[in-house]
Amino acid sequence: MNVGDITYNGTSNGFLPTGNEVLWCNFVKTNIQPNLGPNFPWIQVVGNHEDGNSTFAKDGYIDAFTSPNCLPKPAGIGFIPSTAGCPDASLYSGCYGREGYWDFPVDQPIARFIMIAGAEKVGNGTTTTGYNYCPLATCNNLNFDKHWNWLRGVIDTAKASGEWVIVFDHKPCLSPDLATSCEGNGTFNGHNPTAQLWNLFFSEGVDLVINGHAHVHARSKQLTCLGPTEPSSSSLNSVEYSPSCVADSGSDNVYSRGKGVVNVIDGVFSQEDGQINFTRPAASYFATAMSARPSPTVSPRVCCWVNGSPTDMNSGIGFGEVTVSATELSYTWQMSLETRFLGGQTPTFSDTFVIRNDQPGQSSTLFGGIGGFFTENWIISVATAAALSIPVIILRIRIAGRKHRQPLP
Repeated sequence: MNVGDITYNGTSNGFLPTGNEVLWCNFVKTNIQPNLGPNFPWIQVVGNHEDGNSTFAKDGYIDAFTSPNCLPKPAGIGFIPSTAGCPDASLYSGCYGREGYWDFPVDQPIARFIMIAGAEKVGNGTTTTGYNYCPLATCNNLNFDKHWNWLRGVIDTAKASGEWVIVFDHKPCLSPDLATSCEGNGTFNGHNPTAQLWNLFFSEGVDLVINGHAHVHARSKQLTCLGPTEPSSSSLNSVEYSPSCVADSGSDNVYSRGKGVVNVIDGVFSQEDGQINFTRPAASYFATAMSARPSPTVSPRVCCWVNGSPTDMNSGIGFGEVTVSATELSYTWQMSLETRFLGGQTPTFSDTFVIRNDQPGQSSTLFGGIGGFFTENWIISVATAAALSIPVIILRIRIAGRKHRQPLP
């Protein structure tokens, strides 16, 4: 599962803004599908680097990545497109890559996976669509309200059926890094649509939200709100920390389902430049965070944040793996290459947690699924590539590389 910024192989590295998507497609087809089979479900969600609209960086176009000649919508997942509409999309793409959901397994679902394009303006050269989510009474925007109502309905029907609800969205609202804000494409009727989107996650009981965009790995505490005031759009200083928003600190790596939302940022599939801002109020909403930068420059020049304290250890690039069963949802961050190596005696960063269903819930037997890969549980992995900067979801993929890489000078 890619959650946006699929490649940096366009204007970010001096190439044409489009036309290089084939290089990424060939990379996946050459390195991944031979190992996992041609029917392996590679799923993609738009980020700002392939939205066809951003002026600062154009590194492809989402519909080129999801075209029949590239990595199209997997036929077997039962993807249901948004009824709110995606007028910027091509005919073969529809809302895939932007907005929709799928249940797994299709016949006896225990989990609903929702993709959205929060705070993205996706354009095809003729039509541009702003994917914001906010009720009419709050933001006074009919288009935002339409997408809001669609998303609320999709979440509510899944919750009513006892399904886990996992949302994939490129841009986070909270982040412990240096540069990421709660982007909302502006202020509407005095409100930030992305903050309103998170209010929806809280009120409707989303279990897990997975983002990319920020070039760090981070896992939040279990949250019920964003603070005493609504974060403003694109401001790095507008988040205020409030202990009352924390349902569970996550210090024991175990959460109870239904107490709040857990947020994971997986932005270090290959990006190493992000750093942790240890004094930023938003950092206090996170149980753990990691930078893959070989030599951090932000005081105290360490890689990581663990249970409220800066700490240093071996760190690196990698991806997340999510395992879903009827009774619990677990996550493990998988390191593929150490980029900050302090020595064999130094602890290495790791992150694993579980959300347990403490309530009597639906039981479901999972039958063999797509391509025969899904059996007892559905195992997914999430990461962010960077030449490639993607949050990716894959089945137990290991990325080859040297065991250790010394810090760059």
